[in-house]
Amino acid sequence: MPYFTSARELFESASEASRDAERISRQLAAMEQRAEGLGGGGFEPRVRSTGEPDRMAGRVATMVDVERKMRARQREDYAIIDYACAVLYGTDNDSGLFSLMGWRADALFHHYLGGHTWAQVGAMLGYSEQYVWQQAQVALDTCDGWGLLSVMAGVGRAEG
Repeated sequence: MPYFTSARELFESASEASRDAERISRQLAAMEQRAEGLGGGGFEPRVRSTGEPDRMAGRVATMVDVERKMRARQREDYAIIDYACAVLYGTDNDSGLFSLMGWRADALFHHYLGGHTWAQVGAMLGYSEQYVWQQAQVALDTCDGWGLLSVMAGVGRAEG
């Protein structure tokens, strides 16, 4: 996991990772569709008329290599997303920023990981865009003040 110098850096990285993971999913689905077209179908023996029997094997090997690299990048994206979610909600959804600041964690989630604008987040949560943005800044500052690992553990929440 890369080191993040601030909560803003983490959530901006998580936002990019979320977009990248979605892009990779679409690319992999398209590759899978194309690969289905390469197989031909049927179990009857075929006679090849081309003089390049390794050409198809080369294409398949290239596709497999590209897919492997894309899946590795997607795993890295998901690791950043999982880390951001752990900061927001804890590792068992029982702590994190949510335990410290409630709905403000949801605001960060919807904006950074859900790809929604602050206006959309405000509408979802029943607050004005400006108020949600201001509270999100307070939440990010809280993460920086306590430290990401402490926030993840729910340190600072009211004991009751």
